[in-house]
Amino acid sequence: MKRNQGFTITELMIAVVIIGVLATLAIPTFTSYIYKARVTEATNFLGEIKQRQESYRNEFGQYCAVSGADWGTYYPATIPGIDPISWDSTAAGAANWNQLGAAPDGPIRFQYATVAGFPGDTAPSGSNLDEDDHWFAAQARGDLDGDGTDFFLEIYSQSTQIFNSAAGKGGWQ
Repeated sequence: MKRNQGFTITELMIAVVIIGVLATLAIPTFTSYIYKARVTEATNFLGEIKQRQESYRNEFGQYCAVSGADWGTYYPATIPGIDPISWDSTAAGAANWNQLGAAPDGPIRFQYATVAGFPGDTAPSGSNLDEDDHWFAAQARGDLDGDGTDFFLEIYSQSTQIFNSAAGKGGWQ
């Protein structure tokens, strides 16, 4: 007697449902890993900015005000978005970054700004910096998922932590 070989339609449908459930569970986890990898660029560069600022202060007695005294001047001029762009150290906006001696290692997905002040100067609001001493604050601003909502990371002269704009919201943005 000849036996039929192959799968029944019921067996195929069960396999498709199982694969669908596994994919539904795996995609959000994978997306989270992608965002974490993208944030690594900003945390690494903010750490470098902090080191460069401390070296600058040791040499010149003050922090380098790359972006002036307000967050208004970011480099590059627009948020790169999902697709990374190269850091152009020869562009007009990069001159002060060259003075600080800071540049990212590779392509970037964030804009950067670093502000500094003398004792008595007003620090950026929300930074809780001690305005009785020299201070600096550095910020990375990006749109990790292209939804138009900016994500911020900040580091300050008087702190060893990097602050995340989404920390209180339980997510990336």
